[in-house]
Amino acid sequence: MSVLEELALRGRRAVDKADARTRSLAALHVLDTLGCVVAGTSHPLARQLDRFTVATGVPGELRTPALPGRHPLRTTVWAEAVLAHADEYDALHPAAAVVPAAVVVPAAVAVADREGRPGRAAVDAVIAGYEVMVEAGLRFGGPRMYGAGWWPTAVLGALGSAAAAAVLLDLGHEETAAALGLAAAGLGGLLSADDLGAGHYLLAGRAAADGAEAAHLARVGARASHSLLDGPAAAALGTSAAPVSAEAEPHVNGCVFKAYPCARPLHAALDALEALEVRGLPVAAARRIEIRLPGALLRFVTADRAPAGPTEAAASAVFAVAAWLHGAATDVGFFRGPLPPGVPEVVLGHCPELDAHLPDRWGARVIVDLADGRRVREEVLGGAGDAARTLAGEAVTAKFRRNVGAGDGDGDWTRWIARCLSLDTVSDVGDLRHTLCRLAPPERLRRPAVPSPARNAHPHSRIREEQA
Repeated sequence: MSVLEELALRGRRAVDKADARTRSLAALHVLDTLGCVVAGTSHPLARQLDRFTVATGVPGELRTPALPGRHPLRTTVWAEAVLAHADEYDALHPAAAVVPAAVVVPAAVAVADREGRPGRAAVDAVIAGYEVMVEAGLRFGGPRMYGAGWWPTAVLGALGSAAAAAVLLDLGHEETAAALGLAAAGLGGLLSADDLGAGHYLLAGRAAADGAEAAHLARVGARASHSLLDGPAAAALGTSAAPVSAEAEPHVNGCVFKAYPCARPLHAALDALEALEVRGLPVAAARRIEIRLPGALLRFVTADRAPAGPTEAAASAVFAVAAWLHGAATDVGFFRGPLPPGVPEVVLGHCPELDAHLPDRWGARVIVDLADGRRVREEVLGGAGDAARTLAGEAVTAKFRRNVGAGDGDGDWTRWIARCLSLDTVSDVGDLRHTLCRLAPPERLRRPAVPSPARNAHPHSRIREEQA
């Protein structure tokens, strides 16, 4: 059996094996991802996507929180996937080094909307899509792909999107394998090098849209080679597919919600700073902070103090540290403006000892030179049971509220959140999406941006105002 055929079967088996806990978790991933899409509408990329679709787009039938107006399926999936990942706040699978949330969820909810499917079908699609995309990441090396210049999400994302759409289109095994083959035929996605701007984030949108399109093509009889991942992909990626992983539980259970809106390798570093502060050390008055990471993960983070925009700021260790120091580590808006004053020197380096823990643990070693001359160190390995952690359900809901600007007392938002979390019982995904567009109208994209408050005025700032 080819790798593509194995993936097609595995996606279906994951749906069959999913218990109530797994299905509730899939609904939570939908909530988290849609919150990231709404937060992304304040990103400069959102206005660029809007201007692009006005200039080149065609009318469609779907509404989306990502863009004003109505758009075709491909444009809808593309825009939502780009904005879901633009702030680096979407869920991921660390060992596979893919962000299935940004690719699979937009495809699942948009196709469900267009096809008039209920929430239960969308949950099935999310589970299947995550399963295929994560399994492909695990089998082709996960983080090690970075070292060869590939971005795993861009390379393998269309497989997850195609698997999700195949479920919603009621494709059989042969048609699903064909959909994955059509998606695999266009695999690609180079890791950005000197510029971590729009070119990187647009790849997530293309992967999501290509996969959804592949499933629709398979429904009308289009076919592709089943051996694309056995020969051509292995040659291009420089590695053959590893043996299938264990099927103890669906892969969605191994995906983690991001605690911070910045590049994932920096999360362990921020948790290390938190651990030092808990020990009573005056980290806020540090003169210098050195962050050491596994070599492969250094490929997509920087120590840039003057990034060109929010996309580059999300990859900057300097900005991530600054956000933590100002008590704004969970605020996407912090990365929209310039670096505030008073941020210590931040440098990046390689920690060879951490390489051995990949792909399961994305660790960081932080070395801090304190103002009193002391040098302190903290290491966080990341992964289950360590300080670099996923968020629990209530924290994900709170994150969603922050991302969409919903207060605890907002009844409309409270009801919408409850419906999304009970996605299995929703009769029409389209109605759920239309309500989201009403509560978070995408027309605000065309309004002037509201400037962020002064950085050193943040109420939870660890940097005293006199330091700035």
